Amino acid sequence: MDHLSFIENKPAQKTKISIVPIPLDIGSDNTNMSTAPKYLLKLGLQNVLENNGFKVSVLPQIYTPKKSSAKMTKDQALKEILKVIKDSNKAVKGEILKGNKVLSIGGDHAIAIGTIGGAAEALKGDLGLIWIDAHGDLNTHETSPSGNVHGMSSAILLGFGDKKLDGLVKNKIKKENILFIGLKDLDQPEIDRIRKNKLSAITMFDIMMHGFPLIAEKVQSLKKRVNNIWITMDLDSVEKSDAPASAMATSGGLTYREVTNLLSYIGRTTNVVGLDIVEVTPNSDINNKTGRLCIELVAEAFGTKYNWYSEYMHHYEGK
Repeated sequence: MDHLSFIENKPAQKTKISIVPIPLDIGSDNTNMSTAPKYLLKLGLQNVLENNGFKVSVLPQIYTPKKSSAKMTKDQALKEILKVIKDSNKAVKGEILKGNKVLSIGGDHAIAIGTIGGAAEALKGDLGLIWIDAHGDLNTHETSPSGNVHGMSSAILLGFGDKKLDGLVKNKIKKENILFIGLKDLDQPEIDRIRKNKLSAITMFDIMMHGFPLIAEKVQSLKKRVNNIWITMDLDSVEKSDAPASAMATSGGLTYREVTNLLSYIGRTTNVVGLDIVEVTPNSDINNKTGRLCIELVAEAFGTKYNWYSEYMHHYEGK
């Protein structure tokens, strides 16, 4: 593969993508994430994927209680989250077993417990996980300052979490099969857990020091151990000027250039079976900037291409 391959757009052949909307927002203190699935679909997500050659189906939205109308305790919220995780697990497992790729749209990052757990079960553990996030989400109920489940999701998938949640993941992600990219805001217990368990983690400081070659090396190393890759993408990993509608938008994250090339590289050099897009707050978006970036990242993650230029040329091709 030469480097020109990363910027050409060859239509997907006979590949099916199942979109699973999961508008969960009670696993986090952040609000207004529940409208993200409808927002991205309204912006043309399905059309873009179909124009790129995919066969796309949108599954029924996973039922989630609305934060705005639900005054619930942490224990009540946990019970509701458990239901969402189980339903998400079942939906994703079913699609993977059919041979379809899956795009799940959150909602907060707690959905990953269900989506990735379902994929791992369907694939009998033959799954590598690339966790693109400013945060590690490696807390447990014992270490979490907030008690929010979205900050515990990777810990649960690895088998470190609370038994009520840990038991939901039948096939845990092996410690050597997770790769964190873009970390910059970690709690000390998360740092300790990464060090103790020798988890593969690329921080923003690592990217500054070593650049893209380090990412490529780690991705290819993961590819050698597994046949399938799941990407989970928290938009707070991206610089807020490029993703203003991230639920926890901050400065110092991945730039547009870095994140689009990152997803393109993973999508074209590994077998991506699934992708989560989480923590998007549409009411905070500016000129649909974050929404359009999400659609671009989805296309890249599944090995195709979509950006302003391809849209521009599509306009001329349609004449």
